[in-house]
Amino acid sequence: MDRRDIHHKELQNFKRLIQDQPVEKQTHLLQLFEVFLTTEGHISAEKFQEVLQKRGLNLSLKEIEEALEFFCCLGFACRKEFIDKGPVFEHRHLGEHHDHLICTKCGNIQEFYVPSLEKLQEEIARNYGFKPLDHRLEIYGLCEKCRKARATPALPLVMAAVGEKVRVTKFLGGPKMQNRLAGMGLTLGEEITVLNNCGPVIISVRGSRLAIGKGLASKILVSPID
Repeated sequence: MDRRDIHHKELQNFKRLIQDQPVEKQTHLLQLFEVFLTTEGHISAEKFQEVLQKRGLNLSLKEIEEALEFFCCLGFACRKEFIDKGPVFEHRHLGEHHDHLICTKCGNIQEFYVPSLEKLQEEIARNYGFKPLDHRLEIYGLCEKCRKARATPALPLVMAAVGEKVRVTKFLGGPKMQNRLAGMGLTLGEEITVLNNCGPVIISVRGSRLAIGKGLASKILVSPID
């Protein structure tokens, strides 16, 4: 079925489901829903507010969030919360399903659907005597664009993505800094995993966690381990 036909059908379904609402509220919800149907992918309440403003609809963020949650309650939208991202909303078309690739660097979310993967998940559930009602698969990493942008021999540790495994290749500081890092268990050639970088950079090295300040982390060069 053509996407426009799907949207037309959903609009008719939406009108039917809000018939018990006051006429003024019906008109208000229909305006927002028609705009929501024109959006693609995942959209936050803030981004949806920008889209509405371009259409001449100036609403508070609270009103928009309430409307989006209402669309979810009626089964026309899904609310998603990915790691390190605020809630986003997407269309929920009947009979459709997809999973997500989330870039931890730029935040880009890419949808994908692999029939053989869906069958494998069904088989796993069946083998455990489990009846699946819904599921979500999220794969976190680096998108192609971000990987190409960082295609250099080495980069500062502070620029490494959360969850990324890297190898220490060079220190930009003198012997004093190197001795300090060696005392922490961080030496050249060491393989580490970046756990977080929202404040100091938290890394895992040899089964232990280390906190390294942004300034120091910018002087540690690392190479991604593919």
